[in-house]
Amino acid sequence: MMAERQYNMESMKKVNDNMKLGDDITWKNSLKVPPKDQRYKTSDVTDTHGNDFEDFCLKRDLLKGIFEKGWERPSPIQEAAIPMALSGKDILARAKNGTGKTGAYVIPIIEQIDVDNLNTQALIIVPTRELALQTS
Repeated sequence: MMAERQYNMESMKKVNDNMKLGDDITWKNSLKVPPKDQRYKTSDVTDTHGNDFEDFCLKRDLLKGIFEKGWERPSPIQEAAIPMALSGKDILARAKNGTGKTGAYVIPIIEQIDVDNLNTQALIIVPTRELALQTS
């Protein structure tokens, strides 16, 4: 699995490196980023491999939303799950509360939605009302 994950990350970085000359690389300057979260973070969210959300080759509008939400870097669960989900694989993952599990499955879902297709493209089912409120 590690070799497969490494391959996916390397191929995604290659796509980012191949940006067209006319691409606007200053789009981050216009973001309305909330104040930095100063709370203590445990290793559950800080022990990453150093990847950035840009490394996943996400649509610019999605990246803007991620950064305007205040997320700076993917958490370990997001680093592991997002590339696999984007490649079409099923994922079964476990992580503690507050480690970014919702983002780990919602980011790939949003990335794959075709805004021109008016049909239902994704359905998220959760077991409790509290979780439904959290993920809505």
